[in-house]
Formats: sequence, structure tokens, C-alpha cells
Amino acid sequence: MEYRKLGSLDVSVIGLGTLRTFDVTSESDISTCRQIVENCVESQVNLIDCASMYGDAEKVVGITTAGKRDKFYLTSKVRCEGKEAGDAQIARSFELFDTEFIDLYQVHNMIDWRTHLSTLEELKDQGRIGMVGVTAMVHEAYPEIINLMKSSRVDTVQVPYNVMERECETELLPVAEDHGIGVLVMEPLKKGRYVKELKQQPDLTPLAEYGIKTWGQALLAWVIADHRVSATIPATSRPERIFENALPGSLAPLPQELREYVRQETERCL
Repeated sequence: MEYRKLGSLDVSVIGLGTLRTFDVTSESDISTCRQIVENCVESQVNLIDCASMYGDAEKVVGITTAGKRDKFYLTSKVRCEGKEAGDAQIARSFELFDTEFIDLYQVHNMIDWRTHLSTLEELKDQGRIGMVGVTAMVHEAYPEIINLMKSSRVDTVQVPYNVMERECETELLPVAEDHGIGVLVMEPLKKGRYVKELKQQPDLTPLAEYGIKTWGQALLAWVIADHRVSATIPATSRPERIFENALPGSLAPLPQELREYVRQETERCL
């Protein structure tokens, strides 16, 4: 597994997202999440991304990483209006993770970011969190995020980036590189759409010599071939998928001509 800098951390280029997949309550589903975490350890995946608004996901992350906390860097997010509500969300993250320290805490989708960023900066100064970040789903937020990066108030940013969603390449990624800002990539598979909703089967032949066996691996390899990306965080509810997702993290970066092939093939098959 390749590791890259996410601020002050060395993180696996393939991490684990938990949206929906860890929002479970039954013993059977929690057991499945526990196996996902075990497979992450085996695959040397050391980054788990979560959020306070992911239902029971933080609680399940806390349960399934118990006894293995030293194997993972944990992240979470606050998303609400107002300081009181934000303080409550953040405090609950510590409680549900069952930890005194969270490696990265982010303001999700820039909601009331001025209020929450100040709170997170205070917690960082107190040694309660390691890094402060922001996330955004929409391009309209990028100018504000770029200003924050230039001001050195954030250590990381999290944005969507995939073969069809490339807006961050224009200015955000260059600024992140110039200022040493870590970049987390969400939606590398567009919530699985670019694997599950293809109208025809992609041709993997040109990618076989690189060890890529599935289209999901091709899409992840496309993302992490950009050296400005610290890590991408695909989610899964299937423990065996961890091994599939992790494999691109141990391969040589795709050359530009194959990145272009993956993009064109995705367009052809959608």
C-alpha cells in the first residue's frame, strides 16, 4: 500500500468511507462492519472517514475499531447551523468514537463554516483534534475554500473527484499543492454509479498489464494517479470489496494515456 501525506499524517491512498454502509444497528450488520475493518487492517488501509450526520456510523466505527485504534486515523465532520448545535455534534463524535482525540475534524459542505472553524481551531490548540478541514460537494464553494487554503486556516480539503467530475483540477488542486494542503477525494466511483450503472461492459484489456482486474479498480487507480490526491475514500458494505479497492494502492501510477483511456471508456459505457 502506498502512503501519502495528509497534512501531518501518512495515510493509505485508499481509505474507507462510511456513508450509509456503517449506519447500521443490527448485530449482523455490525459484524459485517467489523469484518470490513479487519480487512482494512489486513490490506493496510489506515484511514476511516465518518461524519456526525451519518446516523449510527460514528458509533459503529467506535465499536468496530475498539482494540485497533492504533491501526487507524479517524476523521469526522460537523454539519449544522449555530455554535451550540455544532458543539453538541462535535462532542458526540468523541463520545461515539470512544476516544479523547480525533485525527481530523472537518466542516461539512461549508455549512456555517465561520462558526465551526473557530471551534475546531480551538480544539486543535487544545490537542483534542489533530487537523482541521473543510468539505464541499458543489463547485460554487470552491472559491471560498481556495481562500481558506491560502489563509492557512485549514490542513485538508475534501471534494468529489472522478473521471467525470474534474472541476477541482482547474484551481483547487494546484492551490492545495502550492500550500501543502491534504486532499481527500469523495465519490471516486460516483456512489458506485460508474460501476453499477454502465450500459455496457468496459474493456479492461489495456489495463491488465498493470494488474487491474475490475472497473472499480480502474476508477480508483485513475483518481490516485493524480499525485496531488492524498487519499480517496470509497465506501462498501461488502467485506471482500476492501481487498479489491485496496489493490490499486499497491500498483504503479497509471500513465496519462491510460488515465485518458479510463475516462473515455467510462463515457462510452455510461
